[in-house]
Amino acid sequence: MSKFILVTGATGKQGKAVINTLLSSPQAKDFTILALTRNDTSASAKALADKSASIRLVQGNLDDCHAVFASALKATNGAPIWGVYSVQQAVQDGATQEREEKQGKALIDLAIDHGVKYFVYSSVERGGEKSGQKATYVPHFISKYNIEHYLFAKSENGKKMSYTIIRPVAFMDGLQPGFMGKVFATWLKIGLRPSKPLQYIAVSDIGFFAAQGFLQPEDPAYKNQAINLAGDELTFNQLNDVFQSKMGYPIPLTFEFLARFLKWMLKEISIMFRWFDEEGYDGADTSTLKKLHPGLLTFGDWLEKESGFTKH
Repeated sequence: MSKFILVTGATGKQGKAVINTLLSSPQAKDFTILALTRNDTSASAKALADKSASIRLVQGNLDDCHAVFASALKATNGAPIWGVYSVQQAVQDGATQEREEKQGKALIDLAIDHGVKYFVYSSVERGGEKSGQKATYVPHFISKYNIEHYLFAKSENGKKMSYTIIRPVAFMDGLQPGFMGKVFATWLKIGLRPSKPLQYIAVSDIGFFAAQGFLQPEDPAYKNQAINLAGDELTFNQLNDVFQSKMGYPIPLTFEFLARFLKWMLKEISIMFRWFDEEGYDGADTSTLKKLHPGLLTFGDWLEKESGFTKH
């Protein structure tokens, strides 16, 4: 019997990466994906559904998790939901620390109430092995810390519902071609000391590790584990050097005064970049991750294989 997996944020970067990994795995036939979207008639939702007959669209909003599960169970014709992938909007588009935390905790409650067997939660790296004890002062890191501990408590540390928590670092995909990629690159240039490295991860690799909980639910590397995720660690100058060597030109930037103004306007971003400079993402063990996933992308790999940048 096919296992039903509810994937939240299914048309977003992380959700699509999880779905792609599941669909490309040898076990793909064992799963039916319930792809949660706020609008199941949108172009992105329709494109997702066209990928595979194993995808069923579920319309809903995480502000009402009861309705989400009701819609999901309608899509399964009443069959139980075996797994849930949980990711919440952290910044922008009306997101707040309180809203993110409320959504994340409600999804845990409803998953347990409906007998979900495996729960994968997308959190954030906050200091390596100390991430579980460090909330930091970044608002959307605090909400993720609180959701993690709620999951520990409600699942009785995996006894009532198995879980995997993934804690990614900065997204390489934030540097993709376009205006916001230029803004992000400029924030990195002006927001971090020249000597300060930061860890990065490709979203496709987030999808890989998130999916392993569903694909290998009894593997001790994933079952009831929290995993810090990174594929590379670079200062801005190193980041720019890699970009130059791979693409033949410097990493695209925007005007510094504009980047500073936008960062000032986006208070959450300002706080996060202050933490980047003071502490920052540095706790993921890339050598161990590489053993679990030999295809783990460095920044150079990502540029050549996934970024969309053209070489000169």
